Amino acid sequence: MKTPLFSIILLFVLVACEKDSPKPDPEIKTIVGKWKHTAYEKNVNGSNIWVPIDGEPNYIVFRYDGVILDSNGCPNCAPKSYYVNGKLFEVIPKEAISISSQCPIVDCIGCATWDIDQSDNELIVTLCEPSNTKSKYIRE
Repeated sequence: MKTPLFSIILLFVLVACEKDSPKPDPEIKTIVGKWKHTAYEKNVNGSNIWVPIDGEPNYIVFRYDGVILDSNGCPNCAPKSYYVNGKLFEVIPKEAISISSQCPIVDCIGCATWDIDQSDNELIVTLCEPSNTKSKYIRE
């Protein structure tokens, strides 16, 4: 009788101790996850067109706290704030970014902010005013 009761109690204790996954900040909950770079905008004869990415695509990952990483969890060249559908979001890391020996050394001279427009499973990321370099991503 003691063994089944002990097993049931142990099961409840283990379930109660299970770590909850962190909840994303409400301002960015729709963009949290992995995104695949599919195209970039190019001006051809005075018109902007989307040019598909050749070769291996790059990925960006928006962590629950807004930190932007690459697909291996390494730091990415990303701003400390960005606009998501017109609303400013300040990135405040809630946990350390683990850097392994596989992570490239990142030395960024980038934009102060990005503009991110999301529509369902597509992101358009605009970098660095006034050049307005645009990239298209789809949710993975």
